[in-house]
Amino acid sequence: MIGWLRRRWRLVVVRGHSMVPTLHDGDRIIVRVGRVPAAGDLVVFRARDLVPNTDVTWMVKRVERTEPDGAVRVRGDNVHSQDSRHFGAVPHEAILGVSRGRR
Repeated sequence: MIGWLRRRWRLVVVRGHSMVPTLHDGDRIIVRVGRVPAAGDLVVFRARDLVPNTDVTWMVKRVERTEPDGAVRVRGDNVHSQDSRHFGAVPHEAILGVSRGRR
């Protein structure tokens, strides 16, 4: 049972300020792995392959819209966020999951 829960849920610590005022540096969110995101959801995705010149592995952003191929356009809640306006849509393979709440 524990193994199943670990495959389905992850605890993610937020680093940075791109999601302020919704999330702050050090906040912890619970992520449902494999959940299909919808507009308005917060998603965690693998950033290393998408974002040029970044040293972060994962990013948390809000889904702006879903593309027909399953990719999502994301936007940070902070106006100075680096998001899909800079690196394009996030392919569905890069998405870890959808935030389902804070811890």
